[in-house]
Order: sequence, then structure tokens, then C-alpha cells
Amino acid sequence: MAEKRGLGKVVHAGREMVWGKGAVAGGFVFLSGAEARTDDTDEPVEGIAAQTELALERIKSRLAEAGARLDDVVKFVWYLTDRALETEFYAARDGWLARNAPRLLAERSYASTLLIVGLAKPDMLVEIDCTAYLGVDSRG
Repeated sequence: MAEKRGLGKVVHAGREMVWGKGAVAGGFVFLSGAEARTDDTDEPVEGIAAQTELALERIKSRLAEAGARLDDVVKFVWYLTDRALETEFYAARDGWLARNAPRLLAERSYASTLLIVGLAKPDMLVEIDCTAYLGVDSRG
């Protein structure tokens, strides 16, 4: 039986973060929350649209590292710090998905949950969790 495998460490501003990128297990990819903090300074980028797009770019990259594609996503959890950001967040999210995963957007073939929460840094406005399905033959 195949064991789970980690996707590696997250590094910002030359420092290892206390969480990893995620793991592959049982035919699924489980990604840690994708944040919109820059790699070189560890500070959030400016604004909800830019943060949403950077977090989704991180998800796309981490899925590729795991051998998955955006169309393999089965679940997103969207974390926003303020309900007033919801409309702008959805516009940024849908615009990014239209450019990068139009089928996923059109079919809405994923489960999702939106939560209004506090995040790790005061300037963080969004964080995104993602689960993708690789299939039972993709373990290993």
C-alpha cells in the first residue's frame, strides 16, 4: 500500500514556515491554506483582488507539484477576513478561474465553503484551502 507523501516546506523571506505545502494520500491532494504573502518579504500583497490571484496561483503551482491540475479540484474553502470583501473576492476568483480553469468554473464541479475569519497577519484578507482528486491509480 502506498504511503502518503508531503509536498515540502513553505519558505518566505528565507525562513521556513511552520506548515508545509500539503500532502498526497489515498488518491487525493490536500493543500494547506494558500496565502497571498510574498516569498521575498513574507508580507501580504495589496488588496483583495491581488491576494486572491496570488493565493490561486500558489494553489495551481502546488497542485502541479503533486501531479494534479485545477480541473482535479473537488473542494475549496475560502477564508475572508471581512464580509464586505465578498463581492470583490468573487469577481477576482471567477476572473482568475475563467483564465486558468474555465471548465471548473463553468461546471462548478467542486464543493466549497466561505468562512469569515481572522487570519495569521493583520493585512491578510484571504486564504484558500484546496483538495483535489488524483484517482486511485495515482498513488505513489
